[in-house]
Amino acid sequence: MSTTRFVGRTRELQELENRFASGRKEFGVIYGRRRIGKSELIRHFLMSKKSLMFQAKKDNAYGNLRSFSYELNKQLGQPKGFVYSSWEEALDAVTEYAGEERFVLAIDEYPYIVEQDGSFPSVMQEFIDRSGENLFLLISGSDVSMLKNEIKDHASPLYKRRTFEMSIRQLPFREALGFLEGYENEVKCDYLALMSTFPYYLAAIDGSKSFDENIRNLMFNQYGTFFTLPDQLLSNATKVQDVYNAILMAIAHRRHTNKEIADYIHEEEAKVAKYMVTLLESELVIKNMTFMGNKKTLYYEIGDPLLKLWYRFIFDNQERIRTNGDKVYESMKNEIKTFICHGFEEVCRLYIDQMNMDCELPEVFEKPRVYRVEKSVLGRSVELDGLSLANGILLVMECKYRQTPFTKRMLEHLVESASVFPDKYRREYYLFSKNGFESGLQTDTEQNMHCFDLKRMFEEEPMTVSDRSFIE
Repeated sequence: MSTTRFVGRTRELQELENRFASGRKEFGVIYGRRRIGKSELIRHFLMSKKSLMFQAKKDNAYGNLRSFSYELNKQLGQPKGFVYSSWEEALDAVTEYAGEERFVLAIDEYPYIVEQDGSFPSVMQEFIDRSGENLFLLISGSDVSMLKNEIKDHASPLYKRRTFEMSIRQLPFREALGFLEGYENEVKCDYLALMSTFPYYLAAIDGSKSFDENIRNLMFNQYGTFFTLPDQLLSNATKVQDVYNAILMAIAHRRHTNKEIADYIHEEEAKVAKYMVTLLESELVIKNMTFMGNKKTLYYEIGDPLLKLWYRFIFDNQERIRTNGDKVYESMKNEIKTFICHGFEEVCRLYIDQMNMDCELPEVFEKPRVYRVEKSVLGRSVELDGLSLANGILLVMECKYRQTPFTKRMLEHLVESASVFPDKYRREYYLFSKNGFESGLQTDTEQNMHCFDLKRMFEEEPMTVSDRSFIE
């Protein structure tokens, strides 16, 4: 259940360990949205290694140099009040301290320093260029655009110097289950539908409390961890939080295109489009598309289900929650349950992603996305819960979170919906159902039908290579 131990990040840690063992100079850039676990990943990697990790602050240039000096002095056994005269002098001291040993210098929230000291990237460039092969440098932060520009902009001092980069995202499905040990399958599913696989959210679950008690305490409580959730996700990553907040609120109120959002918040459409780039990079917003004949329209959804819930149920009710959060929660419990039911589709897509990683699918697919056609050749609208195409194979998903089993009629409707695509594509159907499948459905279906209930999703071990005959 709830745990404070480090969970998951197997792939990321393995890559960092491989780089550490390379014997070469390494400069890695780690980025991702706030509260995604970048700092914890770095701390876990640094265990038992000769290293220095510095957490930069929203401070002036001297303040960060002073704080760095304090951390370095602790390592060197020098008076803690001593402040180096410059970053160059401080980094020289790091080099001297490292000697010939493999040494990791990690600067977390690197963009905070650059905001106040525009010369800092040049200082880092010089430090990297004159360092020996024993250097292992990591910089990280939540300002994704800034960090990408640092390493990809030709004018940047750090251009072409990084040896690797990591985009830290939510946990894979099976790793996230490490936070939910001991729960029944339906409760696990409800937590993932509401919190997805974000470790910051899952780690806040109190295993001694029920699902309802946890949600009420975390969100419908003025002192709850997530009562001010947008502030935690936006405040340090954006300079104009009010605009981002307004855009997210508009999306929560079913304004899904740049024009609809701009009209709703009374801003220019070009301004909304500009800020949308940051929201997409930080994975707070995701992009989907709908079709009307041959015309394609992009639309946006909040990609973080807990943040979506906040805007839908908390934003307009903050004062009422401060007065009596328990009663507000009880009045909304049925709506929240419906919200969770819709979230089952994303849980299933996360499961497909895990199967992709574990080579359990017939091809390597991009993440399945919702697919909508307003007026199809079938004379009706078509909506697929998940669709992805790879090497002539269509992966088609249907997800049912209801009290009744998945029926043959539902399958027939899905097959008809998928007929809007050319026959040259081979179909692979992935059917997910909370309460199983109609008698005979699993045994009667063809080889291209794959059925998953909660037991299979949450209890079944990954397939071995010998089980994967359908891939060959």
